[in-house]
Amino acid sequence: MTRIALVRFDSGRHDRAMFERDRREFLAPLRKEFDLLEVGPGSAAVAAGMQVVFIASGGSEQRFRRHYRRLARPVVLLADGKHNSLPAALEIASWVRQRGDAVEIVHGSRRAVASRLRELARFQAVRLALAGRIGVIGRPSDWLIGSDVDRASVRRRWGTAIVDIGLEELLRREGASPGAEAGAVAREFAGGARGMDGVDEKALQTAARLVPALRSIFARRRLRAATLRCFSLFEAIGTSGCLAVSRLNDEGLVCGCEGDVPAAFSMLLLFLLTGEAPFLANPAAVDAERDRVVIAHCTVPTRAVTGYRLQTHFETGMGVALCGTFAAGPATVFKAGGPGLDRYFVSAAEVLPHRPRPGLCRTQVRLQLREPAAYFLHAPLANHHVLIRGDHARRIDDFMRFSGALRVQH
Repeated sequence: MTRIALVRFDSGRHDRAMFERDRREFLAPLRKEFDLLEVGPGSAAVAAGMQVVFIASGGSEQRFRRHYRRLARPVVLLADGKHNSLPAALEIASWVRQRGDAVEIVHGSRRAVASRLRELARFQAVRLALAGRIGVIGRPSDWLIGSDVDRASVRRRWGTAIVDIGLEELLRREGASPGAEAGAVAREFAGGARGMDGVDEKALQTAARLVPALRSIFARRRLRAATLRCFSLFEAIGTSGCLAVSRLNDEGLVCGCEGDVPAAFSMLLLFLLTGEAPFLANPAAVDAERDRVVIAHCTVPTRAVTGYRLQTHFETGMGVALCGTFAAGPATVFKAGGPGLDRYFVSAAEVLPHRPRPGLCRTQVRLQLREPAAYFLHAPLANHHVLIRGDHARRIDDFMRFSGALRVQH
C-alpha cells in the first residue's frame, strides 16, 4: 500500500464538529487505498511515496504561502467539494505557477481521485529514480553543439546529477576485462545474429571487452545511466561501443552514445516510466507532407527488435554494429531537451515496413507519426531522439506536464 504524507491546511474558522466530520468522510475511502499519514508541512523526512497537500477549506491560502518553501515539488493539491476547498486550491495553484513551479489539483469523484493519486505516486517514484547520477564517459562529441545542458538547472528540476568520467577509466577497465566474460558475450551475440557482414571473431571479442568494463563503471560510480564518447574508442582500441551499449540497455543499464546528455536522460526517463528498452537514433529523413520519418543508428537493444545482423560501424567501417529489425506496430518517439531538460517532444507512432538502405546507420526504422513531422524541421530539440515500442505518448505527456516541462509545438 502506497504511503502518502498528507499535509492539511484550513482556515480554522468553520464549525469544528461539522468540519472534522466532513473531512473524515472525505478521507475515509482514500484510507482504504493508501496509507495516509497526516504530517506537518516541514516533515520532509517522512518515508512516503508522495506528499499531498489537502486544502481542506477556503481561507487557507496565506497559511499555505507561509509554509510553501517546506513543501515537496511538484505540488499536489487535494480538494473536495465542501468548505470552499476547491476555490482555495484554484487560487493557490495560480500562485504556485506564478513562481515557476509545477502544481496539480486532484479533484473529482472518489474513484477519480484515488486513480489519479495512484498515477501520481508512480510518477513520483520515477522522479525519485531520476534523481540519480548520469555519467558522461569521455565528453560530448564535438558535433553536439545544440545539446548542452545547464547542470545546475537539471539538478534543481529533476534532482539528476551529471558526473564527468574520464575515458581513460573505461580504457583501463577494458584492458583488465576478463577474457572469459568477454568471450561469452561475443558468443551470445554471434549465436543470436541472423548473419555477420564484415565482422569476424576477433572484432567481436574486442567489442565485447567493453561490456564488463562499462558494467564496472556503473557499479563503482553508482550510475543510473551513462553516455559514452564512443567515436574516441576507434582511435584508442580500434572498435565501437555499439555492441556494449546494446548489451547494457538489454540489461537495464541505460547507456547512450556520443556523450549526449539530453538523449541519455530521455532514455532513462522512458525506461523508468515504461520499462521498454530505449533506442537512441538520428532522424535521417523527414517527410513533412505525410508525417513520416526515418530514424537510424548503429546500436539497438536486442530485446527491442525481432532480430539483428552484426555489421561494421557505418561511418568508419570498423568495430561491430547492429542492424536490427523492429516489428510493425505501435511505438513512441520522445526527446527531452533545453538547458534544464524542461522542454520535450513526444508522439505516438506506427512502425512501417522498411528495408535498410545504404548511406545510413545500420538499424533503420520508418515511422508514421501521430504528431506533425514538421517538428523536426521547425523546432527540433537537437538531433538524437528516442524510440520505444508501444504507444506510451499519453502517459509520457502526462508525466512531463506534471513535472512542469513544456511541450514543444511544431
